[in-house]
Formats: sequence, structure tokens, C-alpha cells
Amino acid sequence: MDMREELVLIDGNSLINRAFYALPMLTGKDGMPINAVYGFANILVKLIETYKPKYMAVAFDVKSKTFRHNMYEGYKATRKGMPNELASQLPILKEMLGVIGIKCVEKEGIEADDIIGTLSKKHSLPTYILTGDRDSFQLIDNSTTVLFTRKGISEVDEMTPSSLMESFGLTPSQVVDFKSLAGDASDNIPGVQGIGEKRAKELLGIYGSVAEVYAHLNEIKGKLHDNLEKGRQSCDLSYALATIKTDCDLDVPLGEMTYVFPF
Repeated sequence: MDMREELVLIDGNSLINRAFYALPMLTGKDGMPINAVYGFANILVKLIETYKPKYMAVAFDVKSKTFRHNMYEGYKATRKGMPNELASQLPILKEMLGVIGIKCVEKEGIEADDIIGTLSKKHSLPTYILTGDRDSFQLIDNSTTVLFTRKGISEVDEMTPSSLMESFGLTPSQVVDFKSLAGDASDNIPGVQGIGEKRAKELLGIYGSVAEVYAHLNEIKGKLHDNLEKGRQSCDLSYALATIKTDCDLDVPLGEMTYVFPF
């Protein structure tokens, strides 16, 4: 197989979680659950056959507090823990990736998003990010495409600057602005009280960014003005929580992200 000078970065936690809930429970001969690993393997094979990337890495979260928890105790506080039937498959998944030689990257104190963000900006070549997390849309640019698992693991949308605008009405740089205003219930990011998704998009459509919204706050009247004024501190916090780090201290050369496709 002729491989392309391209890099694929996979959000390991996102993909195995989606595979777990998308597929019925399957077990191996020893009775251990394997449905999530099976689903992950299927989409991995399809991904390699479709894109033929020369380089690949899978990023994982570490079960510990991150810098975001230090900023805000409520960060992801409403999330349910990983069920045992899924958690038990993570070591099996990492063993499978090791057999193929696919690099697994994880680091205490940061999230998989930050690992992906850093590696996507560190290496100057066409990059694809496979994830079901909309946060990654802020990383999209002319050389970085998000492969968004829209439904389970069977349907993937290629998100580019143009398709992001078409589907969500936002530019990549506005993704963090949007979350800082509207918040994000899945991550328990507060946003600005009284500003929902519709109003956040309206404001960004008029002013372009959250910084410009506040620069023109005197032009905004009534309840909306009051909500924005009262929520300025929460907006700033939400902006910081929603921003993916692209400058983490990670040393993962391209040479460490080659792999052997054994199928």
C-alpha cells in the first residue's frame, strides 16, 4: 500500500466510547467484553484504507485532574464515570495498537484534545483528526481537517473551514467564542447566563468575536446587555476552559508515528 505524507490523530477516548455504545455487547472466549475494541478496529481499518496516512497516533486522557480542573472545580463535574465493561477494554485496545505499532500518547495534567492540538500544529503536513468532539473544530485550518463521527462510528463527516461554516455557521476561530458565550453542558462550561446557542451565534454574526462583543457592549441594550455585563467573568473563564492548548510540552517526532498495516 502506497502511503501518503499525511498525519492522522485519533481521539482514543472519544472513539472507543462511541464504539462501545454503537455496538451490541460482544465478548471473547474468556468472557471479556470486546465490542468497543472491535468497533475501534473496524473504523481504524476503514480509515487507513481510505486515507492511507504514513503517520498516525492515538491520544488518550489520563485519569487525573488537568489544568482545567485547577481553573474551575466544576469542569466536567456532571460527567458519569466510564462503565467497567468499557474501562476493561482500554488495555486491550492499547495492546492492539501496540501490535500495529501505532503510537499512543497520553500525559498527566492535559487532555487528549490538547495532545491532538499540539501535534496537529507542530508538524507541517496535511492532518486529519478523528473524533466525535466538536471542541476539535477550533483546530480546523487549510491543512487540518476534522473527521467527525456524527452518528455512532459508521458515519464520518469531513469538516473543513467551508463545511464548518455551512453546517454550524461558525469559523474555526469562533468555536471557542461560541462556547464562551453559550456554554457547554457536556463539559459543564458555564458560559454567560441567559445567552443560549441561538443568541451566541447572532452576536458572533454581528460582531465576529467575543472580544468585539464586549468592545461594543454599550451598543447592546436591555436584558441582553445586562446578561453580558454580569457574565463577563464567567465568559472569560469559559473561554479559557474551551481553548485547546496547541503548545504542550510534547516531544513526538514524525518518525515515532509510523506504523505497520498488518491486515
